[in-house]
Amino acid sequence: MTAPLRTGPTAPTECETTPIEDCFSDERPAGKVIGTRASGGATRLGTDVERQIAISRGALRFQPLTRPGWGRQGIAYGPFRRENGLVFAVSITNGHNTSQGTPNPDSFIKRIYRWGKGPNADPWPARALAWALGPRKKGTLRRILWWMRSTSRTFGMPDLNENLALGWFTTKAPADPPKDGCGFIMHAAEGENGELWARVGNRCLSAFRRLMNLQVQYVVVLRERGAVYYAAASQGAHGMAAFPMMRPVAIDPFNDDEILYPGIHQSALGQIGFRVDTRVHGVRILQLPELASPFGTAHAGDPLTGNGPIEDGDHPNPEWHILKGSIIRTGSGAVNGASDALAIADPGAISGLVHAMIDTGDAPTAAGLAWRVVDRDNYWLCRVSSDDCKLVRVTAGVETVVASDARHRLGANAEHSLQILDSHGQIGCYLNGDHLFDAWIEDDHLEGATGVGLWLGGNPVAAGLRMREFEAHPRAVPIPEAIRFDPPWSRFGGQTVYEDDFAGAQENLAEHVPQGGSVSWERTLGIGSVELDGHSGAKVQATVEEPFPNRAFYTLPWSDPDFADLEVAVTPPGTCRGQQHRCRVGLAFWQDKDNYLSISTWLDDIYGGASMSVFTKRWGFEELYDAVWTNVADKIVWGKEFRLRVAFDGDHFNIYIDDEPIMQRALTDLYPDDPPLRITRVGIAINWEWGTDTGSTINRFTARR
Repeated sequence: MTAPLRTGPTAPTECETTPIEDCFSDERPAGKVIGTRASGGATRLGTDVERQIAISRGALRFQPLTRPGWGRQGIAYGPFRRENGLVFAVSITNGHNTSQGTPNPDSFIKRIYRWGKGPNADPWPARALAWALGPRKKGTLRRILWWMRSTSRTFGMPDLNENLALGWFTTKAPADPPKDGCGFIMHAAEGENGELWARVGNRCLSAFRRLMNLQVQYVVVLRERGAVYYAAASQGAHGMAAFPMMRPVAIDPFNDDEILYPGIHQSALGQIGFRVDTRVHGVRILQLPELASPFGTAHAGDPLTGNGPIEDGDHPNPEWHILKGSIIRTGSGAVNGASDALAIADPGAISGLVHAMIDTGDAPTAAGLAWRVVDRDNYWLCRVSSDDCKLVRVTAGVETVVASDARHRLGANAEHSLQILDSHGQIGCYLNGDHLFDAWIEDDHLEGATGVGLWLGGNPVAAGLRMREFEAHPRAVPIPEAIRFDPPWSRFGGQTVYEDDFAGAQENLAEHVPQGGSVSWERTLGIGSVELDGHSGAKVQATVEEPFPNRAFYTLPWSDPDFADLEVAVTPPGTCRGQQHRCRVGLAFWQDKDNYLSISTWLDDIYGGASMSVFTKRWGFEELYDAVWTNVADKIVWGKEFRLRVAFDGDHFNIYIDDEPIMQRALTDLYPDDPPLRITRVGIAINWEWGTDTGSTINRFTARR
């Protein structure tokens, strides 16, 4: 059902008024999606310049572009007229959160050579034959075309570091989503993987970095002006609330575009010539009354308008308490009575997002937001003025300036958005969407305090400064049932089959029997040696001068072909960067010599961070540039033990480091027509990935089913 829209000659003539749901249950080949009907009957709009959008296995599939850029690949619905509480909810696994549109670092000839040679695990003739007999040759020409267009000589465009946009936009194929509408933007954060942006006014607010390559539910709720942004992922995911909760991550109080298209748009997939598809698992668009109420999911909200003292207002939520001075309501917002004033409320739970609007006159003075408030002598305060911005920690009545920013300040005769994000051990402060202090502040002082409030300084009455539209949201709120998607695949083994701490006399790992076991480890693939060191560890026999010789797997027989849950504890060699040490240890799932999966660490001096990489061999051929990885920053460092855990059912796999989920994918995300891999052996991988290991120590191995 649609409703007429009276507007300018270039605007659409009608808008959607009924809910839209798209669960992508209809199989569609690449290039045959735009213009078809969604599950609920709405038309799928958007653009597919290179004809690479498909639907398979119950999810939309965005495949990599040979020419990156916005306005070339995306799906949209609508249009809709802006309405308070109108929701766009998406469940999506982005291909790589660190995807970039940049030139390849090596020449085209060198890239072809490396592709042909592969990961040094098979001789050239065997690789060539396996490729010729394999089922995926048709994608090779497109891959080569991409590489030809991505050399330093042929790329011919600015670097593109924003790869995914989803939300509400003014067209069905926005040319520059970071400057359009109300949406989430994924920014490639190099070693820290993904940086989640949310558009606030004409800026993109950086909510947090280190967003791993996980299945995420994003929710963008329109208001009469602006929007509220939420995100959710699996338990333990950095920066996210855990299903079935969602985290409020930003408020946009500015955007007033009336006609909007909800959509998902991709500009780049993969990095430096690697590739993996994005999967959209579901879309829902509807109006939710519970999110249309004043301040939506806030547990404290007050327009701060009226007449008289703030504590005498007609608003039961929140109940204000004056800790300093006095604050008076006016028809256009709150002002202070004379000198500095602080009013707080206690919603009874920790606030993760606090926001207010500040309106200034000719000579703006100062205002701020307080949170983690215990009493008048213990709290945090973000204070902004016409001179600068300061982050202040008050302890026992003593103020400490934690950070200062002279580049951002209150302007005269303008409206300003001030908001605080406080979650996952990080504090972020934002003025009009700009990140203050150039950093997130990591400080757990008063972490459990639940008071929030507002501060007014100087003489705002004379200066014309007002605060209004105060709201504080919990760190997590329930996802409404109407927009709650199925959580990502998740499974853990409940029965331990093998457990090995490598205790015992010095011997080759291939001669060692795990504790309580009856069979010894086997070197299933490769050469080189791993030996028990006699001190509860199995050491990769390698040094900086003589690295490990290419790839090797040490495995044990496995009786459940459909599932394995493996965990290994590893200490990388060396003690710090600059010693030329490398770690390439991980886990292996083996079907046979032509079909296996390895997940291994990449830690190296040549890059400022670490990653976890997935290599897949199917049908006898390993497509090196289909390797999937996620950058993990400093979660893996030299000389410090980490635990890698992988659960795998032959298709889906979830990867964890020290219990934090860092990657969720399926083999059919890479190769939609492949059958599940059948697991016949499991074990430890020492991998090649542009270099090999120089002496890591394997401390423990556990296999569960």
